[in-house]
Amino acid sequence: MGKRSYLDPSVIINALKENDERAERAQAVLEDPTRDLIVGDYVKLETLPKMVYNKRSDQAAYTTTLFDHAEYVHSTNAIVTHAETLAEAYGLSAMDALHVASAIAGHADELITFEKPEKPFFRIPDERLRIVSLYEATL
Repeated sequence: MGKRSYLDPSVIINALKENDERAERAQAVLEDPTRDLIVGDYVKLETLPKMVYNKRSDQAAYTTTLFDHAEYVHSTNAIVTHAETLAEAYGLSAMDALHVASAIAGHADELITFEKPEKPFFRIPDERLRIVSLYEATL
């Protein structure tokens, strides 16, 4: 069993960019055999519908395959309630709070994102969930 890594939608979106340094960082995470990837309903909502709407079938197919091979966290009332608590405690946006709550519900070791390190995501204490930024860093 590898490191349990919940993917923020920004990781998937950046992985799809062509000839881009961010794409390389995102793809390194997605292809890392030591990671067990975790996604969920909110990741799907922020990625697939726009790809389908914009008729980017290759991106939608890639993302669907990724979802099929990752552990999937379905939304629950408990996740939404926990997200509200997290948003109030740490000043998270609604979607960020839902991602953090989903990651915790999925027993993730870390949440990987392209958010800047000064964003509210990084107010979450490491003992609750480690937040890893690919914004400027390499793994």
